[in-house]
Amino acid sequence: MFLSCVHPDDRDYVDNAIKEALEGKPYDINYRLILNNGEERIVHEQGKTIFDEKNLPARMFGTVQDITEHKRTEEALAKIEETRVKEIHHRIKNNLQVISSLLSLEAEKFTDSIILESFKESQNRIASMALIHEELYKGDKIDTLEFGDYLRKLTADLFSSYNIHKNISLNLDLEQIYLGLDTAIPLGIIVNELVTNSLKHAFPNGNKWEISISLKKIKDLGVNKEVSRADSACSQKKDFQYTLTVADNGKGIPEEINFRNTDSLGLQLVNILVEQIEGCLELRRNRGTEFFIKFNDISR
Repeated sequence: MFLSCVHPDDRDYVDNAIKEALEGKPYDINYRLILNNGEERIVHEQGKTIFDEKNLPARMFGTVQDITEHKRTEEALAKIEETRVKEIHHRIKNNLQVISSLLSLEAEKFTDSIILESFKESQNRIASMALIHEELYKGDKIDTLEFGDYLRKLTADLFSSYNIHKNISLNLDLEQIYLGLDTAIPLGIIVNELVTNSLKHAFPNGNKWEISISLKKIKDLGVNKEVSRADSACSQKKDFQYTLTVADNGKGIPEEINFRNTDSLGLQLVNILVEQIEGCLELRRNRGTEFFIKFNDISR
């Protein structure tokens, strides 16, 4: 009889709590009741079973409190907070776009191609950060974003920015992975730098070229050492949850260049940001260039 008053979606939950109480486990639950007039109320109930000298259930006692208004207030405050945070993301995105526009105006004062390229690279870095805040503003989460979807948009913007006329294709193999801001922003800049480096330097004219990006969750943490045999220092580090690979089949980075100690600002940023997210970075020079990164979500 009592369970018939409980919301259908909560009945199994309440029934299981009562059964466990009859076995000696106290319960502390929230559930919904349907009143005779059809109104739905939320209650908080806690209680336990009293057993007789034969250890048989004798009676149950506890309290039931109507918390409907409290819950509605909580939900209203949560929606207000969500709106506030989304508005912050929107403002940050707009401010970053203003900075990018200022750089564009400043660049008009110069004609030197190297200086202009530096301005363009800075604008792309800003755009990679602005895109994250835009995705968080538009999405249904306020502090995490689906990073695979973000990478699709970021790489499309980069190909458009460099107005690619060469025969370069993009191969994406991206699992659905949600990351917090503290990881997503540095990782977005890392991908921006590596893809930009490939677009600018990896491909001579002619031939068919390809940039590949892979984002995977390591399902078996025991494989961490297996995938890091090329770098023993990296293989000795802690277990990681995710891998990111950015590769191209271009001319490759010359053996004499130490990518961990280079004059390239882009590669310097990559190394700094991988360290910032407590990740591990490897360079593989097989059939072009492959940067392999293992990392965790430091936001959690």
